[in-house]
Amino acid sequence: MKNYSANPVISCSFIIPVLDFSPHSPYNIKTLLSDLEGIHGEVICIFNSREVYDKLHNHPRIDKYCYNNVNAGVSRSWNIGINLAEGRCAFVLNSDIHVRPLAIEQLESYLFSLDKAVLVGPQGTHLDFKKLSIIKYFEKGTFNEPVLTHDVSGFFFAIHLERFFKHRLMFDVQFSPCFYEEWDMGLQIIQAGLACYAVPVKDFEHHWGASQDENLSVNYFGKEITRAEIMSKNRERFVAKWLKPSATVN
Repeated sequence: MKNYSANPVISCSFIIPVLDFSPHSPYNIKTLLSDLEGIHGEVICIFNSREVYDKLHNHPRIDKYCYNNVNAGVSRSWNIGINLAEGRCAFVLNSDIHVRPLAIEQLESYLFSLDKAVLVGPQGTHLDFKKLSIIKYFEKGTFNEPVLTHDVSGFFFAIHLERFFKHRLMFDVQFSPCFYEEWDMGLQIIQAGLACYAVPVKDFEHHWGASQDENLSVNYFGKEITRAEIMSKNRERFVAKWLKPSATVN
C-alpha cells in the first residue's frame, strides 16, 4: 500500500481537467486561473486537447500539467491529477467554474473537521441506488448545515488525500468519459467506512450549459459518442458492478 505523505511546502492542490475554452459558459480555464492567482496551492492542469495545451501550458499559474493527445475522460483525468498532487488536500474543479477564496477556505475547513470525511463539496445527493434515482439534491443556497450524502457533484469538490490513498480509493475508469463516476465513488467510500458531505459553501458560480444536452457529442479516445449513448452504457456498467445479487448497497 502506498505510504502517503503530503509535501509540507504545498498546502493544497488544484486539479483542473481541460478540454476546451467553455464556449457555453461565461467562465473558462483562463478566468479560473485568474481566480487562483490569489489562492495559495499548486495548480495541476490535465489538458485533453491540443488547442488548449498549445495556448496555456506555459501559463505562470500552472505548476504541473499532463498533456493527453486524446480526450481521456473525467475519471482518468481526475486520477492523473490526484497522482500528481502533493498537497494534503486536493480540490477538483471544472474549468468553467468561478471560485472565490472563501469557498476554498470553507471546503478545506469542512474536509478536516467533519467525521470520516474523504470528499466534501457544495452540492451532493441522497440516492436510491436500487432505483437508480435521486431522492434529494442539495444545491447551493438550499441548506445551511453539512449533510451526509451518497455523493458530491464533480464540478467542484475537495479530497482528503491521506484517507483517499489509505483506503485505496480510485475513480473507476470504466465510467469514462463521464456519468456515474460520482455515484460509483460514493459507494466505494461507503464500503470503506468513510463519508461524503454536501457543505453550505456559496462563494462560487457554475453554469451547467451544454452538458445537459442529450444530443451532445463527445470525442473520447478519438471516437464520437453522444451523451445519451454514454449515459446508457455507463448505467449498464454501474448495475453490473453494484447491483448484482452479491453486491451490498445501503
